[in-house]
Amino acid sequence: MLASAWSDLVRGAVDRRHGFHVPVVASIGLDGAPSARTVVLRRVLPESCELHFHTDLRGPKVAELARDPRVSWTFYDAGRKLQLRVAAVAEVHATGARADEAWARSAPSSRRCYLAPAAPGAQCDAVSPNLPEALRMRVPTVEESLAGRVNFALVATRVTAIDWLHLASEGHERARFERGADGLWSGCWCEP
Repeated sequence: MLASAWSDLVRGAVDRRHGFHVPVVASIGLDGAPSARTVVLRRVLPESCELHFHTDLRGPKVAELARDPRVSWTFYDAGRKLQLRVAAVAEVHATGARADEAWARSAPSSRRCYLAPAAPGAQCDAVSPNLPEALRMRVPTVEESLAGRVNFALVATRVTAIDWLHLASEGHERARFERGADGLWSGCWCEP
């Protein structure tokens, strides 16, 4: 079951149609309240138990993760009625080889949001796409996208626990897996 969960996560990172491709990540807000948002699952590294997403350095989640790096992911595949809740610890990479590699793997269409003139969440006078005028109706070229690198960060999260839940009318099934300090996983069945 644990191997199957990791396999689904890997598929979710590469298959845009997979139910796990666009999960919710929650962090602890600067005010102490939960702060959840939808992200794109960018990469899964089962060997190091990592899940990755990208973010704008100017956004509030970077400050939240600097204060408390604990996050919770929620994945749901409606077709299979399968939910994973994943506990992890985040590390933000704005510079260095890991961030550079993640940027290089990003398509210009994904890089476009890092060209935003204002920080995500900044107040504005009217509805705004927060994109440069010249890029509102098109994807930037690779060269045009390079200016967004300064705002880009990789968020690598190290998984510490996975709660697996299968919903079924004849009875739900639930299991929990935890990764020990030694890196080994242990699991048990749980009441759904």
